[in-house]
Amino acid sequence: MKRENYDKIRAWFLRTPRCLLLLRAAYKGLPLIVATSYPLCLLLCFLYQRELFLRAVIVPALLFLLITLIRHQFNFPRPYEREKIIPLIQRQKKGHSFPSRHTASAGIIAAVWMAYWYPAGITMIMITFFIAVSRVLAGVHDVRDVAFGGVVGFIAARIFFIFP
Repeated sequence: MKRENYDKIRAWFLRTPRCLLLLRAAYKGLPLIVATSYPLCLLLCFLYQRELFLRAVIVPALLFLLITLIRHQFNFPRPYEREKIIPLIQRQKKGHSFPSRHTASAGIIAAVWMAYWYPAGITMIMITFFIAVSRVLAGVHDVRDVAFGGVVGFIAARIFFIFP
């Protein structure tokens, strides 16, 4: 996103403190919901769907490793580095913007939930979408970063959970 576009978004959030508070809560809270739901899903898989359990552990771990390697290989600057913007969520991290690991991880965890219990999976997909949006609005990722993370998560989900 270009600086002038982000500056407009930032100015709107600064004029509407409740929305800024909501953005910050989503930025921090939604990944926590996904992260805390994952062990619960693993436990449920272990107890009630053992045939799913091993895939539910290995596939997200491998996806996380793959995304981390891609980030290290490309080492794209973050929007606040490249465009010299002031992000709504202050970060000190340099580079490793592409792809968004939060979005990819949330997407694959949503797929695990879909394989175990469809309604929870749908909820997690919506949470994944809002995680992606919060990353872009906060100024710490580009749309490209979250879109690629989401696509990789979706492809892994299709391969390992929809067509096992």
